[in-house]
Amino acid sequence: MRCLEATTGNEFWQERIGGEYYASPLFADGNIYCFSQDGKTPVLKAGRKFEVVATNTLADGFMASPAVDGRALILRTKKNLYRIETNRSNGVP
Repeated sequence: MRCLEATTGNEFWQERIGGEYYASPLFADGNIYCFSQDGKTPVLKAGRKFEVVATNTLADGFMASPAVDGRALILRTKKNLYRIETNRSNGVP
């Protein structure tokens, strides 16, 4: 992963998060969600400093990009379809 300033192209950070990724990353509520083939979802704080907020796991692994429905994430793993919704009023989980 790399964080660049959009107007100048200057790099703030570059870090390896491990895994293979086919699904598109998702930005929501100040975080970037990445969905790997092995089922791990590293959650990164969007900012000028590299920060892993959490790492979540769904055993099947991801091959498809997530969808958003209000405060819910629709996640398609290799074998299942999940809807994960937050009770918070300001974003997705």
